[in-house]
This record gives sequence, structure tokens and C-alpha cells, in this order.
Amino acid sequence: MDGIHAHDIGTILDQDGVAIRTGHHCTMPAMERLGVPATARASLALYNTRDEIDVLVGALGKVREILG
Repeated sequence: MDGIHAHDIGTILDQDGVAIRTGHHCTMPAMERLGVPATARASLALYNTRDEIDVLVGALGKVREILG
């Protein structure tokens, strides 16, 4: 989400009960080279349900409404 800081994304998703990873993810040199201050990453696995993914997508829509 261009123009929205990863930590802001994480905070808004957290309010909807969605946990994601935000920050440097141990790749600070690469991020500095690319000019990226931080990233937000959702980790999905086989055990995630369709409902959980729907909540994630809805929460991302909320981020766009508030900050986009």
C-alpha cells in the first residue's frame, strides 16, 4: 500500500484481530538500498480458513478507507 507506513497497517489490522509482521524482517540492507522504510507481511498457511482470509481482506480495506 503505497504511501502508508507498515506500522500503521499493522496497528489497524490489530484492531480487527488480524496479526501481521511489520518492520525490517532482518533485511535492513536490502530495504535501505530499495528505499523502503518497512514492510507489512501476512503469513498464510494451510490451516488458515477462508473466513480468516476474508477478515484480513476486510481489514486491509479498512486501512485504505482510513489512510488511503
